[in-house]
Amino acid sequence: MVRRRAHVDNGARRAYGRSSPTFPAAVPRLPAILIDGLRAALFRHPRVASTTVGAGVFVGVIVVYLLASILIGMADTTPPWMLLPGGVLTVLCDSMLTLIAAWLLAVLAARREAVWGIASVLLAATVATAVVVHWPVGELAVYLARHGHGALALLAELAGRCWWFFVLLVFSHWLAPRGLGHALGSAVLAYAISAASWWWLPQSPLIRTMPTVQADAGEAGRGDAGNGVDATVDPDEGSSDTTTASTAFDAEAAMYAQPALLDAALAKLKPQTPGKVDLYVVAFAGDAQEDVFRNEAEYVETLFARRFGAEGRTVVLENHAATVTTRPLASWTNLQRTLAAVARTMDPAEDVLLLYITTHGSDDHQLLVDLDPLPLNQIGPEDIADALKTTPAMRWKVIVVNACYSGGYIDALRDDSTMVLTSARADRTSFGCGADSDITYFGKAFLAEALNRTTSLREAFDLARASVDAWETADQKDAKAASKDDADAGAEPILHSEPQIATSASIEARLAAWRRTLHEAPAVPFTPASEGAPP
Repeated sequence: MVRRRAHVDNGARRAYGRSSPTFPAAVPRLPAILIDGLRAALFRHPRVASTTVGAGVFVGVIVVYLLASILIGMADTTPPWMLLPGGVLTVLCDSMLTLIAAWLLAVLAARREAVWGIASVLLAATVATAVVVHWPVGELAVYLARHGHGALALLAELAGRCWWFFVLLVFSHWLAPRGLGHALGSAVLAYAISAASWWWLPQSPLIRTMPTVQADAGEAGRGDAGNGVDATVDPDEGSSDTTTASTAFDAEAAMYAQPALLDAALAKLKPQTPGKVDLYVVAFAGDAQEDVFRNEAEYVETLFARRFGAEGRTVVLENHAATVTTRPLASWTNLQRTLAAVARTMDPAEDVLLLYITTHGSDDHQLLVDLDPLPLNQIGPEDIADALKTTPAMRWKVIVVNACYSGGYIDALRDDSTMVLTSARADRTSFGCGADSDITYFGKAFLAEALNRTTSLREAFDLARASVDAWETADQKDAKAASKDDADAGAEPILHSEPQIATSASIEARLAAWRRTLHEAPAVPFTPASEGAPP
């Protein structure tokens, strides 16, 4: 048996120990390497071939990896699609980590001359594992989570992560059959480099849905979401002190400052408290044209810090001309990076994330992300779901989407360990934003009133829904009574935003455990951000 393995290893040395000068010359060898990668992904030893393997083959496998990742991204994303440069960098970074892991395995197996061959097979195994294991297992985990099987979803996700370790273990033993202990040690080190490092490295998807909300759609959204009757803002009001559209700032400097601003904000996050359920809060104010969203996001920070024990565990992302030099922007990239950092800081199995999003929404369920003249991408339900796929995965989440038509976000975000609150039904507008408002109806009812009366998020939502319904009824009755242009105005039905909730016994039990850690705290009055926070 030993001789047979030694013979295979020597064959591996002959097959993978030579160099290939160029990428074009390596193309014919790709199929054999890809088959070897599939065999490795299925815990089979790669076949010994007579072809030479060098850097050109490795580059070819990188191209295959990129194409496979694009196809998987397209399958998981609603068209029309757009390619993200950050996703390309993620693939290249993963390829380089695989090369480093291959070099380590070659050194430990005394096969330094075979680095390119080992790296090519390992990267081909990465592609095969992504296609035949991680992708279907990930879809299964999402399905299980959405149907209330949180424990099974967690087991499926864990199995997917462990799979690559066993691939490395079998591969390491094939390279150097010196005993299970040597193979195990090699596999652990290679796994730490090629897989575990992604627990703290930033990642970006390759494919996203092409934004469909344009400037005109954003303006239309503002009209729909004003006061339920006619929220169109007079052009002359755009120059008032309460709006920021005319405030000048250096757009290029604002973009270049983002990494430093976000890093500074994330560096201030407090670590979690062992044995205690901590709350981490991320507030996202998407539209810069009206102060109402900035006011609401900054009030979230103040309210949860002072009344709910989240001081030092809150990050505000906002688009506002007055804060471009002091606050990180509300963009999808910053949201993804922030959630990833929070996941690494908190105990993802114990602590709770509260994500509060406030902006305009469109009837095709796109959130307006706007800070003119910066070219910011709009955000859809799948984008938020992607941003929440952190490593390590955060289990307990409360997601609040305060925007028109926000009920369309529930299906993409709900699972057994997540509570989703929206300010409107999927086919209804919400109310209370616009240049004349300091806070939205839902924000006022849920944040400023209900959460100053109770620490239960579920109870606060129920109170807020009743308040919003009463305010909308009163506003529309007043508007109809004042209408003189339509004799039948009084006969028109009253339309309500109808805030929605998706919850489960599991997340409510976790929130109950969190509430037991809170100390009694006084109410926190709402003050617009431009007037300064209360003392």
